[in-house]
This record gives sequence, C-alpha cells and structure tokens, in this order.
Amino acid sequence: MITHSQIVSRNLDVARRFYAATGRPLGLSIIEEEDGAFFLGRAGTGTVICVRSAECEGGHDNQPESRPAYVALDAPDDMTVRAFYRAALEAGGREHILGYPAPQPTDGQFTYYATKVADPDGNCIECGWRRQAPTRPNIP
Repeated sequence: MITHSQIVSRNLDVARRFYAATGRPLGLSIIEEEDGAFFLGRAGTGTVICVRSAECEGGHDNQPESRPAYVALDAPDDMTVRAFYRAALEAGGREHILGYPAPQPTDGQFTYYATKVADPDGNCIECGWRRQAPTRPNIP
C-alpha cells in the first residue's frame, strides 16, 4: 500500500483550490498545511498526497524541471467518478487522454470505470473504480 506521494505545483493557491474541490467527492480534504506545501488525505488513514510548491523543490536554474506526476485515486462507484470529473473541470482542470468518465478496456477479469484529468500544472490525476467482471453460468 502506498502511504504518500508528492505532486509539485507552480501555484500552490490554484492547486489548493483544485485539490480541495476534486477531493471532496472522494471524501478527501486538506488535512495539514505547512510553509510551501499542503497535504490531501482522509484523517486517520495514513495515505496522503503532498502538494509542494515548485520553489520548495529547489526550482533553481541549474536543476531540471520536475516532470508531471501521475496519481490514481480510488472511487467507490460511477457517480463519484463523474462528480470528481465535474469538480476537476470546474476547478481549472482539463480533460486528459482518457477524457470523459466511461468504462475502460480491461483484460476481462474486472470492469473499470474511470476518468483522467490534468490538474492546473499538467499533472495527470486518474479517478476510477474496479469490480469483478460478472461470471457467466456454465449451462450444459
């Protein structure tokens, strides 16, 4: 299990509004803030996303720019995935490769309903949920 991950943002205020809005349908909120960073998670679970200012990452001329992050968030159902998508677009996100929330191709062992959005910094945020594919009865 992953306990934390980090996303770098050029504008922490814009990122804070985006992640507060998109976290809400998933039951996530900003649980802690410090100078140059905030933490999105669910109190008491231990799993958090740290969103850190690019300046805190040492955004100096002699260091390479960080690459966009890719984070996938788990949702309980289709309705939550769609609420995440709407919140993301309303908070300044953009549709990503996967685009509109929809069933996604799988290997057939499970079904997957998801969407991907780009946050205001271009980081890819996926939101989806899986369930076991229905089994077909063996009829002789």
